[in-house]
Amino acid sequence: MSIHSFLLRLPLLLGVALLSLVPGLLPGQAQAQNLLLQQALVAEGSETQFPEQAALSLQALPHDWHQSRQEAPSQYAQHPLWYRLAFDLPTAQAPGAMAAYIAQACSNVRVRFNGISLLAQGRMVDPITDHCYEPLLVPLPTELLRTQGNLLDVQLAGYARQQLNSSQRSARLSVVEIGPLEQLSQRHARASFWRQGLPKALNAMLVMMAVTTGVLAILYRRERHLLFLSGLMLAWVLLSTRFWIGSLPLPRHWLEIGLSTCLPLITLFALQFLLLEMGWRNGRLNALLLAQCALVPLSLMAVGPALHFIVASMWTTLLAAELMAGMGFHLWLRWQAVLARPLDASVQRRDFAVVCTLLALAIAAVLLELLLSQLQAPLIVPMTPLAVPLLMMGLGLHATVCVARARKVAEHKHVQLEQRMAEKLAEIERSYAQMAEQKLEQVTERERKRIAADLHDDLGAKLLTIVHTSESDRISTLAREALEEMRLSVRGLTGKPVHLLDALGDWRAELVSRLGQANINAEWKSPAEDVEHTLPARAYVQTTRILRESVSNIIKHSGATHCTVSCNVQGGDFQVIIQDNGQGIPMELDGRLDKGHGMASMKARAKQMQGQCLVESGAGMGTIIRLTIPL
Repeated sequence: MSIHSFLLRLPLLLGVALLSLVPGLLPGQAQAQNLLLQQALVAEGSETQFPEQAALSLQALPHDWHQSRQEAPSQYAQHPLWYRLAFDLPTAQAPGAMAAYIAQACSNVRVRFNGISLLAQGRMVDPITDHCYEPLLVPLPTELLRTQGNLLDVQLAGYARQQLNSSQRSARLSVVEIGPLEQLSQRHARASFWRQGLPKALNAMLVMMAVTTGVLAILYRRERHLLFLSGLMLAWVLLSTRFWIGSLPLPRHWLEIGLSTCLPLITLFALQFLLLEMGWRNGRLNALLLAQCALVPLSLMAVGPALHFIVASMWTTLLAAELMAGMGFHLWLRWQAVLARPLDASVQRRDFAVVCTLLALAIAAVLLELLLSQLQAPLIVPMTPLAVPLLMMGLGLHATVCVARARKVAEHKHVQLEQRMAEKLAEIERSYAQMAEQKLEQVTERERKRIAADLHDDLGAKLLTIVHTSESDRISTLAREALEEMRLSVRGLTGKPVHLLDALGDWRAELVSRLGQANINAEWKSPAEDVEHTLPARAYVQTTRILRESVSNIIKHSGATHCTVSCNVQGGDFQVIIQDNGQGIPMELDGRLDKGHGMASMKARAKQMQGQCLVESGAGMGTIIRLTIPL
């Protein structure tokens, strides 16, 4: 089960827990042989034992002081009440350990049984500490039990409702149950667990959740609203100490003011968390909430103990209304966010359902707390200290899940960003390499043109002078050949591409002319159709030199009478096949055809053009040279 599913099922789980809990704690569920003491003789007195001579009155239990006592509420703490409960053991009651179980004695009690003191809990004079949420189990000594005429005296000291924040802590004595010690001990243990043990455990868990959310808020700046959730949890833990506050040597009025001060703090933290989570800020509202935190204790100090309950009830009602309005506004803002982000509708709707469930339960808890603070209802299980920590932890879990989900999304986006950055970096590196290559090519091109110009202007002029002025035919011929070679080199350096048809014409004229001068019949085969390809200048120069070297080898070494030159374009490659009917290349050259006759230089030139030059020959079978270069 996912966390979101658990949070959505939280209301059902709480309902089942309550239904399974209540039957075992109700007084009406006592066994048939147990006695329920529902009437008592009441006398006022601060003595350490029941005042026999005081005026007595018969009072039904449970007894709420503010409903029957006529004296001023401010005198309650100075005038405790004694309750005398008489009972007889049932004739069917088997002898054994017996006990008295008091579900609620608010606030402090003394218990005497048949004249013997059995329990003294808390002070009987002001300031009286609060034990309203603690059930009492008083074992009755077997030797003191009588078949008839047992007297159980209970002295109770407490405060009037007018002096407190909540009716749940006003002076009150519940029904007293007499029964077997073992059975009542189990019931007392269950009640103590649900009223004090479990709330303490939940508040300890809430403190850990508050620390977790606080750390998340500090680590992630965008989650600063979680600081208010952490403050909300800690303020509730502080307020919840009233359930097990113990003995504090403080006047009751100041203690109640301290507890009341927690309520505006809780409202402040809750509203700030709800609004900031949705990105909604209002400086005036913040100032009002802060001012409210000061006004609550000041107003309670101003009115005094006599009107404390009325003023505290007014503030509680106002703060509850503020909380419910803030929750409703938060849900409205969240729903607007769902409508505004249709791409994330499924996630947003699920979050809305979870938060709506939690806040609906929180509204119910606020209303319940408001109702219980006004009514003197029988205390079975304090639902508020159980439900509120669970709801706050639910909000904390939901916030943690949202932070984890946002972290996961951020990490995914970070990975995507790194990938895009790597791609951009590779693209930049490629662009830089291309720019560097272009720059180098430009520099090389300029240098080639300079060298070509120097060769043409200086060396060319000098060779041409030798051709025209030399008296020696051999020197003139060599100068003319050098001039042709220089012009070819200059053409390669200039870098101008050459149309393949023009190159074929030049090569055909030169090869046929040279072979004809050597009395070798030349046959030239051009491509079957016109081609529109061009050759780079360097490829043209290198191909020309390979063809010249091939023809020179045929003229000088082959002894051939016929030579065929075939040219064609196939699959994006330019192919030249030169075949003669000469004597071939002798095998004396270590059986390798790239030895001698310039074969190695021809292959090297072809390799420079990313092509290849293959030679097939043998003694008496002529020679075939296959040149392939990419266009």
